[in-house]
Amino acid sequence: MDQDNTLNYGLHTDIIDIEDSVIIDVATKTLTTIPGIHSLSPRLYDEIVDGITNAFGQKNLPGINVKHRKGFLEINIYIRVLYGINIIDLAKQLQSEIKQTLKNVLDLDHVKVDVHIEGIVKE
Repeated sequence: MDQDNTLNYGLHTDIIDIEDSVIIDVATKTLTTIPGIHSLSPRLYDEIVDGITNAFGQKNLPGINVKHRKGFLEINIYIRVLYGINIIDLAKQLQSEIKQTLKNVLDLDHVKVDVHIEGIVKE
């Protein structure tokens, strides 16, 4: 894995580069398919990092970040959920569906998804 927010995926002698922005896009689209999620939850830290990464031409979305760890990707998602939803079930479903979608769409196997509930919204 490069340090430039690109995942290098080796297939024999060929290399496929997957930008973090693609991983974020796939994860974000998965969020929209799960009922009970109100919104992503931007944090002050995300807003500061977003300003810095935009200056370097990188895509970052407040509420989601991708970290490259040794041997796997770590995706942190910060969300607000609707009142009355079983939070544990929702978080487990989100983890499972993001992992499955990344496997199906980008052929990524080693992904850890951490879901952080930042608030509950009454509608």
